[in-house]
Amino acid sequence: MQILITRYFLQQAKKLKRKFPHLKEDLIRNLKFFVPENEIHIGKSIFKIRIKSQDLNKGKSGGLRSYIYLYRQKSLIVPICIYFKSEQESMTERALDFHFKKTLEEIITKISQ
Repeated sequence: MQILITRYFLQQAKKLKRKFPHLKEDLIRNLKFFVPENEIHIGKSIFKIRIKSQDLNKGKSGGLRSYIYLYRQKSLIVPICIYFKSEQESMTERALDFHFKKTLEEIITKISQ
């Protein structure tokens, strides 16, 4: 599986990068070892994953959350959005749909080039 990081996702991660300097390593490590059967399936090939941050003294439950799109036809793992659990309890379905549409637009543009 390949990992595709969109510009849209990078904009979200940039806001968290100040607070979590090891965000990139933590995210990549989780995506490399992503196993769909071990994560929460939301629907539409979207999964919610917990990310343990090296910058916190908490486990996965107190860390970051990210929604991942698994594009099986192209063997791609695409992060849709990311947030810190202590600042945001959960993501509404409407917000997730918005992030997914923005991510999908960028994927379609990249693949069609």
